[in-house]
Amino acid sequence: MSARDRETIEALARVAAALDGAVLGLGTAALAVASLAKYLAASGALRRIAEAPAVAIPDIRYSLLSGLGDGESRLAVVRGLVRSPPGGTFLIPPGSREHCVVTRHTQTCLFGEWRGIFGWTFDLHALFFKSLKEQIITSFRWVPFVLVDPEKPLGMVHVKLDGTVQQALPLTTVYHKLVPVEQNSYTLFQTIVGNGYPIALLDEEKILPIGKELTAIGLCRVNNRGVEITSCPELPFFLSDLTKGEMEAEMSSRARAFFWITVALGTVSVGLLGHAIYRFWERVKRHREAREAQERFHQGDNEDDDAVENGSDDDEPAEMGDGQLCVICLRKRRKAVFVPCGHLVCCSNCAKRVVLMDEPLCPVCRQDIDHMLRVYDS
Repeated sequence: MSARDRETIEALARVAAALDGAVLGLGTAALAVASLAKYLAASGALRRIAEAPAVAIPDIRYSLLSGLGDGESRLAVVRGLVRSPPGGTFLIPPGSREHCVVTRHTQTCLFGEWRGIFGWTFDLHALFFKSLKEQIITSFRWVPFVLVDPEKPLGMVHVKLDGTVQQALPLTTVYHKLVPVEQNSYTLFQTIVGNGYPIALLDEEKILPIGKELTAIGLCRVNNRGVEITSCPELPFFLSDLTKGEMEAEMSSRARAFFWITVALGTVSVGLLGHAIYRFWERVKRHREAREAQERFHQGDNEDDDAVENGSDDDEPAEMGDGQLCVICLRKRRKAVFVPCGHLVCCSNCAKRVVLMDEPLCPVCRQDIDHMLRVYDS
């Protein structure tokens, strides 16, 4: 690891440990809340998948959708083969020449990491902002298609696929090529200043071929074309290679993982915030004790002033030994104890001047001074 990365990690650690760990505790609590939201979403999706009936395609119109009015829909799971509808068309991508109904062509520009001559780029940029360094160009095409039962090809379900589908599609990679990028003067400039420079272009093509067996889970309704299925926004699946049982197993595992992550993060955040609150309360108590000690010290100082006015002061150098004189002024008796080091080395006036400094330190051990106490002779 480079020195710049170590400094960055140390700075992040200092920020996380600020306010006695309260910043880290709040960040962990936010992660716990986000994990809890994902757990609730996964649990809800698991419940809906388990409650959705698995219906054969030829029976879906009369067994599941009978009695539904116009515009009404019902969640269901169907499994069948991808086919073009009667009179429909299909796509032939140039990379594979295979008949399909969905194609997605992606071009990703890959960047290299280089610190440059002046070392202006730090490597953690690739960790936090990797998505910003990859320029992705995607071309998505599709044609209407249906699912038919592999054993009874009598009925069909029209799949409504549009831009509102957020779930991942079970596409098959048919073309994958890495094309190096030619270096030019602009690339040389990027190398000098230390920015990421393009090194290759990843050309990839994925398709949904005709004849592939899929499971569709979504909202089924009847329209003028027949039975149609659309995606359900609350579910992470729409078209998948998994069966209903495999979907339930995956969502159950995901919900269980989010649950224990939430418990762990919640426990850590409670501990960190509790520690921060405890340290804050301890600081409040010490500040209160220091303020009370200062008040008692000033009260004793006022008593000394009254004694001086009455002529009863015993702080003359001739009346005490060298071990009792203030180490700063060498004129008055030592009467102030610094806390927490406990050294009795200064008189009242010099002790007050030491405490009022920007960084109050004990004149003997150079330890930080929290407050001072007045010492009375018996």
